[in-house]
Amino acid sequence: MFDDLRAHFRKAVENFNEELNRNEFPEKADDLIDAMKNEVTEATSHINALELQISKARDLMAEVGHTAETCYRQAEMAHRIGDTETTAVATQYAEKHEEHVRVLNDKIDALNAEILFLEEEVEEMVEKIEKAEATGVSLSIDSVP
Repeated sequence: MFDDLRAHFRKAVENFNEELNRNEFPEKADDLIDAMKNEVTEATSHINALELQISKARDLMAEVGHTAETCYRQAEMAHRIGDTETTAVATQYAEKHEEHVRVLNDKIDALNAEILFLEEEVEEMVEKIEKAEATGVSLSIDSVP
């Protein structure tokens, strides 16, 4: 009787150690796939938000660019009538607006780079999801980002 109990206990410990050392969890594959799908959805939403930021930055860049042009026109008019102080102030503001345009342009470039990065990540995740769903093979924990 104790020999049977000891054998069952050893078998339970072996099973426990085997489960503990496993790198795959087939019963959790659907959960992992669902988590990856959620990450794709979140990344796609983030891409949309970045595209909206780009649109707003472009609108602001156009507005600031027009303001810079206006300042240059004011500086030119002040120069024609000999108003050096107004000419200097208008030119200074025009230059600040031009710098703002450059900063906004850099921002747009950075946002575009982030979008490209995220799109590649999404593409990779979608490929992994499709492969896992098509093969029906359980996912390794290492394959989840």
